[in-house]
Amino acid sequence: MDDLNNKQIVLLTMFTSFVISIATGIITVAMLEEAPQRLTQTVNRVVERTIERVVTGTSTSEKSPTNITNITKEVTVYAKEDDLAVAAVEKNQPRIAKIYAAGSSTSSTPLAIGFVASRDGVVVTESTRLFDEVVGVRERYTVIIGDRSYSAFPMPNQLEVKRPVYFLKIPDLPKEEALDAVTLGRSGDIKLAQTVVVLGGSDGSGVFKTTLSRFQYLQGEGTSTPAVLSGVETIPKIMEGNLGSLVVNLDGQAMGIVVNGDETVKYVIYPIARLIEFLGNL
Repeated sequence: MDDLNNKQIVLLTMFTSFVISIATGIITVAMLEEAPQRLTQTVNRVVERTIERVVTGTSTSEKSPTNITNITKEVTVYAKEDDLAVAAVEKNQPRIAKIYAAGSSTSSTPLAIGFVASRDGVVVTESTRLFDEVVGVRERYTVIIGDRSYSAFPMPNQLEVKRPVYFLKIPDLPKEEALDAVTLGRSGDIKLAQTVVVLGGSDGSGVFKTTLSRFQYLQGEGTSTPAVLSGVETIPKIMEGNLGSLVVNLDGQAMGIVVNGDETVKYVIYPIARLIEFLGNL
């Protein structure tokens, strides 16, 4: 060391530091490979969450501006299921329709619950709640959507085919008063184990979250006609008083309507594809 000049000592020090840093890196990697998985995950989280900030500046004079560059690491934030459900409810709650017999008090429990299926005033509901043993289906109804009241009439040719849903029409609706209708989902979007939200209840304000658990199919005639999806069961089962309720997925798209089931399952979801088919025929 005594024979070295200052420049040689600096070079020797730099070389020694370089060798030590390489050795430290090799030892660290070897230790991490042998460390427990929990410790490795913790180290990785710390590294991933670190935000690097590089600040560079020049100070040639007092009046010279300082250039600052921020480099940040982007982190993907995933929406929680509860947040998606809340957004779906807020989006579709104004589209729920409360249906009353014409002339009856609208401050009482509605005769039926439905939802706005199209902007030109088509409202779909479950059929049995509209049917009266004495008068059958009435000629006119009062429909409350949001804070607006409308007169609605049954669409024609619905009694020819027995079906669990019924369509009402608000006539002569001005274009400037076009209703806010639901976004109809696609039949292929209905999947087992999918989370859906049921909106309606007996008074139009209920909310219920459940999971699709089983498909029910209606067998076609002969071997050439394919089976048709006619209902979807859920777990937990849909609660009492939800006939006619709108069913949406976590994207806020309409997946169907709650109708009567059979002896084993009281309420099932009537799929959106059947609603679209019936509405097209009408």
